[in-house]
Amino acid sequence: MGPSQPDQRNLIMAILFSVVIIFGFQIMFAPQEQQGRQQPGQQSDGKTGAQVGEQGVGVGRSITATKQTRPLEEALNLCKGTDGKNLRLPVRTPLVTGSLCLRGAVFDDLSLRKHWTTIKKKERIHLLRPLGSSDAYFVRFGWIGNGGEATTDKAVWKADGDSLTPNEPLTLTWTNDKGLAFTRTLTIDDKYLITVTDRVTNTGTEKQSLAPFGLTTRVGEPETLGFFVLHEGGIVVNRENQEDEGTHEEHSYGSIKDRTQDQRGPYTYQSLGGWTGFSDQYWLVAMVPPNEQQVKYSFRWLQNLDGYRDAFQALFNYRNFSEIEPGKSLKVTNRLFAGAKESQILSAYKEQYNIARFEWAIDWGWFYFLTKPFLWLLQIIFGYVGNFGVAILILTVMVKIVFFPLANRSYKSMSKMKKLQPEMMKLRERYADDKQKMNQELMALYREKKINPAAGCLPILLQIPVFFALYKTLFIAVDMRHAPFFGWIQDLSALDPTTIVNFFGLLPWGPVGIPFIDIGIWPIIMGVTMYLQQKMNPPPADPMQQKIFMALPFVFTFMLATFPAGLIIYWAWNNLLSICQQWLIMKQMGVYDKKEATGNVRDLTAAEATAGSGAGAAAMDGGAPAKDTEDEDKLAPEKKAKAPTGTTRNPGRSKQSRDKPPAKGKRSGRRRRRK
Repeated sequence: MGPSQPDQRNLIMAILFSVVIIFGFQIMFAPQEQQGRQQPGQQSDGKTGAQVGEQGVGVGRSITATKQTRPLEEALNLCKGTDGKNLRLPVRTPLVTGSLCLRGAVFDDLSLRKHWTTIKKKERIHLLRPLGSSDAYFVRFGWIGNGGEATTDKAVWKADGDSLTPNEPLTLTWTNDKGLAFTRTLTIDDKYLITVTDRVTNTGTEKQSLAPFGLTTRVGEPETLGFFVLHEGGIVVNRENQEDEGTHEEHSYGSIKDRTQDQRGPYTYQSLGGWTGFSDQYWLVAMVPPNEQQVKYSFRWLQNLDGYRDAFQALFNYRNFSEIEPGKSLKVTNRLFAGAKESQILSAYKEQYNIARFEWAIDWGWFYFLTKPFLWLLQIIFGYVGNFGVAILILTVMVKIVFFPLANRSYKSMSKMKKLQPEMMKLRERYADDKQKMNQELMALYREKKINPAAGCLPILLQIPVFFALYKTLFIAVDMRHAPFFGWIQDLSALDPTTIVNFFGLLPWGPVGIPFIDIGIWPIIMGVTMYLQQKMNPPPADPMQQKIFMALPFVFTFMLATFPAGLIIYWAWNNLLSICQQWLIMKQMGVYDKKEATGNVRDLTAAEATAGSGAGAAAMDGGAPAKDTEDEDKLAPEKKAKAPTGTTRNPGRSKQSRDKPPAKGKRSGRRRRRK
């Protein structure tokens, strides 16, 4: 775009901003499906843990028959021994509650005590669920042997205690028919991390080869948001060496299923340490093997797991078998995270256990360098004010302060542009038939006044990365989930519940999910502030461009109505601050003035409305009009007749009589008639 077309440039910048808002997320944040590095397990003697894992050992059974799921309580009661004894042991911490099934030593019952399904707080988030229930989701650790799995999901373990709590570790024992005695010690901290320490002793007379594994199974394809700015599905972090921070790969449920159905095999990765699991918008279930261990990760899809629905599985297994001589033992330690993706907790686990990129379980996006500090600042501000909505308002003020020099320069440039409107209009009228000449004269005028016509777009452009980062923060931070503001906004991460269809909250239902219908009060407030800010800017000369610019606030009102309420509040508040800042600058530069009137009504309006009266135009330009062209008589405003010396202007007289010089031979002013 050449510099001779400033108005078209402004138009394109505004349209570009709209396009960025609509499609930018998809361009910037759409997860690119990784094909995975297909690295088959070692083939020496056919005894690698990777190869055994690929053969399906320890990953469940895929059969064609289907079974009906049960209510959660009935499915939990299925964990019983042959004698009908309940095989469940309670699991309790300040943040989680649930139970462990001793048949298979499966973690299949876990609720989050601080998080609820709705803001009404009637039912907690039930993260892990047993097989047989709807949306079953469970984790199991075990050992692979030469001939298959050494610890089956039917094995009934014995426990030395009645529960698992931060103050009460639990030890489980079980011995298989080959003389392998397994001892599993479980500890749980006061948050979301379970440490699984396995020791196996060969009590038989023959050497045994074993490799540990961990398996997370999710029955049925989870209902995801399907939003391109957020990853929901399989996640794995793999490393090549101890100094390597690692990379994280993400795979949606659909891609895992398609890859298996296309008979291309599962996604597989070989790594030194790392971790794997399934990530939701706010929740994470991840298995973490030791950092120094060579492991293989894989994602797979099974049809009708054990007669129930389709299942997705994340598996890790040690790449090499360990030989255990008779009378010898082997000890390994793995960890399980099952809980909310709270940034501070994830970062603490990363530092404490050296878990590579564990904080990246949160999908920070490409603007992570803004998203992370934003969340950190919001959490700090929230600690003082106790309201995330107020924290957003304060953070917006802080952002405005940071960008104040640039925004101030931009608003001053727009003020100068508005000040030049009379001269610009005259140039356009004069060269209406010669667009090239008109653009040349306009650019000469801009250079003379040291104005950048594109500077008005700067405030909008500055908001784009901030907008993305704050949107991402509201979308991924569990801190924002169900966080109230004031009034009807009880969840900053959800839509404004007051819409046209419920008469703005008068009827007892929320948004219906229909685009361009769910328009709440806050989106309307945002649209009004955007419209007011638009009115303060100098309009383009082209009537069509003016219509497009003035339509943008209405377009954004409908478009952003589907965004979280916290983001709409930020946008409206930012617009209001920008309006105040721009108005003050325009007042200081004399762009706005008091309209002449007989009353005392203060009507702040654009000074170019009176630019036809030469005194006003000259005052706006700081003096007499410039005489730079050969047609200065046409461009210069008309001058009024100068009153003779000695005359006065009585504000009580009419304008005509005030400007009329006194008659010849008569004294000005009034004379007292002599009696």
